[in-house]
Amino acid sequence: MKKDVVIAGVGGQGSLFATNVLCQFAMEKGFQVLGTETIGAAQRGGAVVSHMRISDAPIYSPLVPAGSADILIGMEAIELLRNLSLLGKEGYYILNLFQIPTVYTNLGIDPYLTFQEIGEAIKRAGIRGHEIRATQKAAELGSPQMTNVVMLGALCSVEEFFSKGEIRPLVESLSPKKYRSKNLEAFDAGSEQARPA
Repeated sequence: MKKDVVIAGVGGQGSLFATNVLCQFAMEKGFQVLGTETIGAAQRGGAVVSHMRISDAPIYSPLVPAGSADILIGMEAIELLRNLSLLGKEGYYILNLFQIPTVYTNLGIDPYLTFQEIGEAIKRAGIRGHEIRATQKAAELGSPQMTNVVMLGALCSVEEFFSKGEIRPLVESLSPKKYRSKNLEAFDAGSEQARPA
């Protein structure tokens, strides 16, 4: 058994918390787990890419090789596009329909892609996936900072390996006490929101 997962987002979206929850789940199930993050220069707004490799056999590198990820979670639309080459032919993506303009976009150096253009680029790649308005749902629940937990709920609704019944208690136990009830609400909302793209 092997599961290679990549979470691509920007600083401040909680990618690292989501990674910790999934790694803890896999370790508790007795799997080998290796992971690493690449973090851009900006604490908030810089690219953050988390690699998780889960297997019942030894793993020799924490980085997911290009073309082999089973799941690509795009916390931010442009970051999903930037990391699409990591996804394997049989893999799929879960995309948060949300964009954060980069410094280069704001300066006019890079073009600002519309969701239609992003969708066309994904379609050209021939990859299947699911979409969710996770940031919008998190904001409706009280804070866009719960986007990560909404995305975890969405993942559990479409991926059999990540059991909702086992991930939910980890969201609760790994969340700071003052955020536990809201994070559980966000997780439950996410598990009801994902739809095929």
